Amino acid sequence: TVNGVGTYTLTVSAPGGCTTFDTAQVTFSGTLPNANAGVDQVLMCSVGSVILNGSSTTANVTFSWTGPGIVSGGNTATPTVNAAGTYTLTVTDTATSCTNTDLVIVTQSATPPGASAGLDALLNCLVTNVNLNGSSPTPGSTFSWSGPSIVSGANTATPNINGPGSYTLTVTDPINGCI
Repeated sequence: TVNGVGTYTLTVSAPGGCTTFDTAQVTFSGTLPNANAGVDQVLMCSVGSVILNGSSTTANVTFSWTGPGIVSGGNTATPTVNAAGTYTLTVTDTATSCTNTDLVIVTQSATPPGASAGLDALLNCLVTNVNLNGSSPTPGSTFSWSGPSIVSGANTATPNINGPGSYTLTVTDPINGCI
């Protein structure tokens, strides 16, 4: 019994040392089903899961996925996954039982942006309000300040405050949604 295409050789040896051989050629006459696992996907802080987009142009097929983070739909064309890794789609033609595979790669972009709330500020009888000096080296970052006495600019890098207390700067990367 064989399960692959190719040339197979049978060798027969007689007790006196004589040998003879014959060959048999095994070919494949079917057509493999089309398998397309779709385009690579990226998980981000703001997107904890993605839907893969498998497909086949062959009629009457079944789908089966393998990979590290299949949440649901592992036997559909469009499973939901929540982990980075390589996902393999196996398409099976229900009429011939022939299978074909394709794979898609899911990566993760979860690097938080840099954040600096700046130096401490001092209020006194002469200086009754100051601008805080937040920053981030991450291009396009958004800023959000919280604290007891923000007068203006709570959604900028440099809000104006007029009261003592702790002020917290939250920086968000607009590309991957990480905070």
